[in-house]
Amino acid sequence: MRKNTAVAEAIRRTAYFLWEHDGRPEGRSFHYWLRAKDMHMRQMAYDQWLAEGAPQGRAVAHWLEVAKEIDKDT
Repeated sequence: MRKNTAVAEAIRRTAYFLWEHDGRPEGRSFHYWLRAKDMHMRQMAYDQWLAEGAPQGRAVAHWLEVAKEIDKDT
């Protein structure tokens, strides 16, 4: 299984940005990685939902699809 290095790198860059923005606190790298992952998951799910025409009742399905995809890629 190949990882999507573009997604993983985007999450790392976002986590680093958030960490720097908060003053570079020690020992919090995993916390920032989780925040960044959540941000990317939300954006990807929203983009998929919009691409589908913003149907009612499909938001959760998109969230689950993106969560599975990101977990496979990171």
